[in-house]
Amino acid sequence: MTSRIARPVGKVRRQREPLIRVVMFDLGLTLIDGHNRPFDHVREALTAIASFKTAEGKPLRSCLLSNFSMATPPVTAQKVRALFNQYLGILDQTGLRQFFEPVQRRVTLSTQAGVLKPDRALFETALRRLRVKATLEECLFVTENAAHIKAARNRLHMPAIQFRAAGSDRFDFDDWSQVPAMIAHLIDQRQEENLHAAIKAYLAAKDIELSSLAPTSKPGRFRLSGQMWCPVVLPGFADLQAVHVSVPVEGELISGSKGELHSRVSRPTEEQIAEATAFVGSLAAHGQIAQRGAIRNAGATHEIATDDNGRRRLVRKRFSAL
Repeated sequence: MTSRIARPVGKVRRQREPLIRVVMFDLGLTLIDGHNRPFDHVREALTAIASFKTAEGKPLRSCLLSNFSMATPPVTAQKVRALFNQYLGILDQTGLRQFFEPVQRRVTLSTQAGVLKPDRALFETALRRLRVKATLEECLFVTENAAHIKAARNRLHMPAIQFRAAGSDRFDFDDWSQVPAMIAHLIDQRQEENLHAAIKAYLAAKDIELSSLAPTSKPGRFRLSGQMWCPVVLPGFADLQAVHVSVPVEGELISGSKGELHSRVSRPTEEQIAEATAFVGSLAAHGQIAQRGAIRNAGATHEIATDDNGRRRLVRKRFSAL
């Protein structure tokens, strides 16, 4: 069972104004690489952020805005629509469209505004399409483009965080598993639900499912316990090769000055892995791991489930056979 987070004594944050009500994401080289593949942990990060609340307790809104391609003169609605559909094709290809539905409100291209980033008009067009009342100062911008980061901060007075571009040594983050925690920090550290979702996403990137979290005597430090998913090898069971099994772990979680997270978690020992392997072997030998479509395993206590990253995990169905 996952515990609620008890806030450490002494770590009090002054309420910042204005509030952050919207997160605006760049796509190319920020969420996806040059081959239209999402960067590691992007999906988990977007899932966590989708659950966030603002400091006012309202849902945090998010959207995409992109320069993509500008329609050639004379600009017509048909040309703009064609470019928008091309862009949606990229979102479909990457599997990220689901995070920005309805796309007619949550995706804005430069060609729809008639200007390129970082022009103020593009960001304001995105807000109008999103149908949210917010100033640009209340919108967080996430991109890899250093020039756009500078313009957003200095000209538009927008908070902004920069993903590490290839070859760059100036950035705010280089791992998407850190982003939910950084955004939660910027919104309001007192939003316990945001921080909890951010921590779960961060640990999931390390194959750890959080079980409990408790503050230590040091501000920003927590004791954690959870389950780490580890692969086991079972000779003689061809259908169970590279199955991942949960093994108990403990450690410490540290929250940095920008909300970034660091963890020190003990790795499972060889003895623990051997014990887990023997356990899976025993289940398999006694027919307690359900095989897909096999009637004879109807009373099995466990089954193999594939996670979002394609890993096969052993999960419990029930505590005893029928």
